[in-house]
This record gives sequence, structure tokens and C-alpha cells, in this order.
Amino acid sequence: MLPWGHLGVGYLVYTVGTRVLLDRPPQGQPVLALALGTQAPDLIDKPLNWWFDVFDGRAIGHSLLTTIPICLLLFLIGKRYDRGGLAVAVSIGVFTHLLGDAWRPLLAGNFEPASYLLWPLFSPPTYPSDSFADHLQQWVAHVQTLQTFPWRHLLFDQFGVQLLLAVVVFTVWALDGFPGARTILDWITRRA
Repeated sequence: MLPWGHLGVGYLVYTVGTRVLLDRPPQGQPVLALALGTQAPDLIDKPLNWWFDVFDGRAIGHSLLTTIPICLLLFLIGKRYDRGGLAVAVSIGVFTHLLGDAWRPLLAGNFEPASYLLWPLFSPPTYPSDSFADHLQQWVAHVQTLQTFPWRHLLFDQFGVQLLLAVVVFTVWALDGFPGARTILDWITRRA
């Protein structure tokens, strides 16, 4: 899944949960924590691959055996400092990321492509190519194909579906009042 796909799925799960459990839209700081959580597995694993040639893009940050203890530790620290909501938001982001990467093979009953979920007990799968340049080249190719048959790609291509998801999420985020944007603006103006 692409970065905005992870962010979108995480935000939709979080906003629904916040509205159902707390009867309000999401707030700024937790949304920013959620956004960090949705990207954290890739922020850990992709640089290890791209810069140090360790694993193939999914291992340490994508493993339940590392993320569960880290999220529990974050929650204990957050609870001690009255920031448990931030830890919950980060955790939701991390786990929706993992689910976003693994749902297809798990639903098909094919565990091997999702073996990274139990790293180091199982070796992560190898991918043919996973550099930043390769990702960028794939994104450019997807955008170029959208020009020829936009509706077919938007509805049936993973890249296109994630673009549509981004539009839906932006709309929901707008209806929620753009939580997080004001928080960033306040931080910037206080610094200036």
C-alpha cells in the first residue's frame, strides 16, 4: 500500500472509532500521532533497505513481535503522562498499516507473503526491487496510465483505488474540520 493509502485507511478507522466511542470528531494532536503511526513501519524498514541493504522493505517495523511491545510501552508511558490518547492513535496507525499491507494474502490464506508479520520467527519475503527510485518510477507510470483509461485504472488498479481513497479521506477530513492542520499552524506561529 502507498503512503497516502496507509494514511487514509488509518484516518477512516480512527475517525469512525472516535465518533462512535467518544461522540466527537478527532482532535488535532491525536490525528498527527495517528499520521505518524500510519507511516512508522515504512519509516523504519524502508531506510534499512534503501540505505543499508537490510531486508527487503518489510521486517522489523512490520512485525507484530516488535510493534505490539512498542505500542504497549508507548501506551504505558502515555498513560503516565496523561497522553494515553496519543499512544492509542499511534497504535491504530501502526496496526492499520500492517493490516493494509497484509490483508490480501491473509484473506487468500497465503501466509508466506505476509511472513514479515512474525519476523524474526519467519524470514520476510524478498521483493524483486524496492528502492525509492523504483517506487517513484512505478508511481509515474501509474499516473501516465491514468491519462489513457482513467476510469478503468481508478476503479480496478490498486494505485487508482488508493487515489480515490485519498479523495474520500480528504472529504471526511474536511467534514471533521481538518484536525491536525490547525495544530501544525499553531506550532508554526508560536515558533515564529
